[in-house]
This record gives sequence, structure tokens and C-alpha cells, in this order.
Amino acid sequence: MEVITGYADHRTELEDRIRSLESEQTALLTEIGSLKERLATLELERHAASLSNELEALRTEKAVLEEKIGTYSSPVVSAESYHV
Repeated sequence: MEVITGYADHRTELEDRIRSLESEQTALLTEIGSLKERLATLELERHAASLSNELEALRTEKAVLEEKIGTYSSPVVSAESYHV
């Protein structure tokens, strides 16, 4: 009889341990999912910021080039206009 009680107690302990482990597994899987989502969002934010910086640099470069082109496009007084 004592052996049967021992098996029953051991079985109860194992069942409790399994429930605890399953509960922890579920919690960890949920946390991992949340962390993956957070990481993906952070990576997207970093990429967006990087692209914004690149675009700003390109806009600046474009403006500088357009300004330089503008100086070359100014009407140049021809040598003929200096003849009197």
C-alpha cells in the first residue's frame, strides 16, 4: 500500500512539474513573440531614419548642383556687345 501511495505522490509531483513547465513555456513563447515584434519595429525605425538622412543629403547635393548650374546659365555678355 505504501508503494502505491509513493507512486501516486510521485505522479502528482510530476504532473505539477509538467503544468509548471508548460506554463513557463507558454509565457516564454509569448514574451519571445513580443520581443520579435519590438525588434522588427526598432529595425524599421532605424531603417527609416537612415533613409531620411540619406534623402536629406541627396536633397542638399541636388540643391547645390542646381545652384552651380544656375551660375553657368546666367546670361553671359558676348564680346560683340562691347563694340561701339
